Amino acid sequence: MFARQAQPGESRELREWIVARHYLQSAPPGYRVALEFLDGDRNRIGAMLLGRPTSRKYDERCWLELTRMFFIDEAPPNTESRALAMMRRWVRRWMPEVRALIAYSDPAAGHTGTVYRADNWAPFGFTTRTYAGWRTRPGRRQAEEATPKARWIRTP
Repeated sequence: MFARQAQPGESRELREWIVARHYLQSAPPGYRVALEFLDGDRNRIGAMLLGRPTSRKYDERCWLELTRMFFIDEAPPNTESRALAMMRRWVRRWMPEVRALIAYSDPAAGHTGTVYRADNWAPFGFTTRTYAGWRTRPGRRQAEEATPKARWIRTP
């Protein structure tokens, strides 16, 4: 049941699939690619959204952020790390201008970055806790208990 294929999918439908299952029940706007991961029987076992970096410090032409990732609980061990490798191969082939990948994990939610370590991503510090701009944006919600996230980087 390991992921055998990474392919672009219908982005709105994949986004909604992730939102319905992800622990945050949301997905940031502005993703560029939605990838779905299928098993040998062509059943969806996971999906990823890739988009421009959240931080404006990174050039969006050269950096790509993994904004959401979800895999079903029934997937075998190591599926997420294997899928990260498949995603990187896809990016190298179809988005050669991308020179770096960035992702975040939430230690407060128990996400320690194990899948990133297994795919040789490098820890790159923690985010700072900031609320600038959120209260003035209509339709945006902000968790009161926002915590620093671990930052991970990798070349495609």
